[in-house]
Amino acid sequence: MSTLPPDAVPPAGAVPPHAGASGAPVLPTAVRRPPTVIAAIVLMVPTAVTWLVAGVAFFVAMARSDGDGKVFLIVLALLILALRLLLVAMTVGGMVLAWRRAGAAGLQTPATFTFGLFLVALVGLLVQGKLSFQPTMVTPLVVGGLSGVALALLKSRPTTDWFAGDRR
Repeated sequence: MSTLPPDAVPPAGAVPPHAGASGAPVLPTAVRRPPTVIAAIVLMVPTAVTWLVAGVAFFVAMARSDGDGKVFLIVLALLILALRLLLVAMTVGGMVLAWRRAGAAGLQTPATFTFGLFLVALVGLLVQGKLSFQPTMVTPLVVGGLSGVALALLKSRPTTDWFAGDRR
């Protein structure tokens, strides 16, 4: 904590000083973002990218399909693409809100949804005895696991304390 002489003028753009315990003006120190918040935000990047790529790829695959039900498949693909784009927007928006210290809830929602799908898929594969190394399984399992880690980090003590810092 730095103190200023009583007649000192803080530089332009600086936070105005407040009186400390001794009565001397004190400039507030910047509150550092905990590594748990940074890690949670970084771990959600693959989630946003995966939802985006999967949505576009599914739409392209359905648009290239042949048969009588092509119109139905394209409409279905558009709805699924819209849902995935919503998840991308929620994830990116939650990352921005978490970075700006507006709260963890915006990032917890897509992380919870992605991790929930991961758990459902994992349990389904284990029950059916079909869990094996397949290139198509690696990405969803890794992204789901990363979302679970991000969710745990968002609920950790340093993260909750940091988000509650302005409201105490």
